[in-house]
Amino acid sequence: MHVRALVASLAVLMLTATAALGAAPVQLTFTVWSYSTDVILDNIKKFEARYPGIKVSLQDFAWEKYTDVMTARFVGKTPTDLAYSSDHWLQQWAAANWIVPLEDYFPQVKAYKPDFAPYAIEGMTYRGKLYGLPYYADTIIFIYNEEMLKRAGFTKPPATWDEVTRMALAMKEKKIVEYPIMFQFQDITPWYIEVFLSMVYSYKNYQMFDASLNPIFDREGTAAHKVAQWLVDGMRKHKIINPASLETTEIPLVKAMGAGQVAFAVLPKYNLADLNTPGAHAQAGKFKMALMPGETHGTVGFVRFYAMTKMAADRGKAVQDAAWKFLEYFGGKTDGKFVVVKRWALEKGLGFAQLPLYQDPEIRAAINKWGNVSLEEEQAKVARAKEALTPFWGTWSLEFQKEMNKALLGQKSALDALKAAAAKWKEMKK
Repeated sequence: MHVRALVASLAVLMLTATAALGAAPVQLTFTVWSYSTDVILDNIKKFEARYPGIKVSLQDFAWEKYTDVMTARFVGKTPTDLAYSSDHWLQQWAAANWIVPLEDYFPQVKAYKPDFAPYAIEGMTYRGKLYGLPYYADTIIFIYNEEMLKRAGFTKPPATWDEVTRMALAMKEKKIVEYPIMFQFQDITPWYIEVFLSMVYSYKNYQMFDASLNPIFDREGTAAHKVAQWLVDGMRKHKIINPASLETTEIPLVKAMGAGQVAFAVLPKYNLADLNTPGAHAQAGKFKMALMPGETHGTVGFVRFYAMTKMAADRGKAVQDAAWKFLEYFGGKTDGKFVVVKRWALEKGLGFAQLPLYQDPEIRAAINKWGNVSLEEEQAKVARAKEALTPFWGTWSLEFQKEMNKALLGQKSALDALKAAAAKWKEMKK
């Protein structure tokens, strides 16, 4: 009897082992824009160790080309299960049914909402449904070189855009730096429109559109007109803005600032961590953030997030279950903690939408090493999501950037550039 039972148990074990050995792992394809891929791969390695039945293939593309690459992948149905996305493109991707609302497949995702910053929820929501879990969320901030400011005779950072001009002119006159201000205004970079809007949102009457999404930014005296004219004057009249801004993207701008060639810049906040990392730049340790100059100090709050594609949803429940494990591991909690999000914050200085992390002593200490966590929280309170995020917003933003650069090159006035951008909007809205 005992022998028969033992034989039966061994048979069950063998069948189980065979099934386990024979079960092919679920394969997921994950696309990202190129940033710290070594960290992403290490996170994937740890995820796969926790879930041995899931394998993740990573594919990365340049940030400036990402939306074009992804559009081609979606249209051509190149296998893609999970992807970085952005509030820039949510409306377009969701309207085209390229990505799916997470709460339709994973109702439990709604439990995360109370933890997220409102601007991040807005940036991940389309037609009332949540489409992502945050990879990171942050604000666009004003960064200055404190030593250059002091050499120019100032003890406080500028509080208005007029003060930025005055201080920059003083630096230029004292030959501290030829062009104190630089932007990343290459016309294909998605940061361009966010930087411009951050400056617009620093005014009381910041609205770019009316309630029916008709453009109003092309009217004389609007916040957008003031910002556009300030930029044109800074580049062409005062010559305090480096003309190389029109060919510059994020990393070259950060390197120029770190080398002491730029005193003022408007950048995503995480760059402050890089700029102040000892040994990373010649001027490391000399950079501070200030509230965005302007009437209200408002700015853009943005979110980049993990999305599940329609292609993944269509592959069936096993893939959907694996995708949820991935999404929650990377953008949600593991064993009750935001493990991956916290890692990005500690190691790279990335901002986060998960507000409970601001109470984490380790996070607060890390931020204060390169920045100012209290000032960061103050800036976040007056951050707002981008207006009028329609399915054509991403495409229109590229047209806006081209028109603005014509004004910066002196080919048309600031107001005419805004009028041309408004005409493009009306054409796309039809």
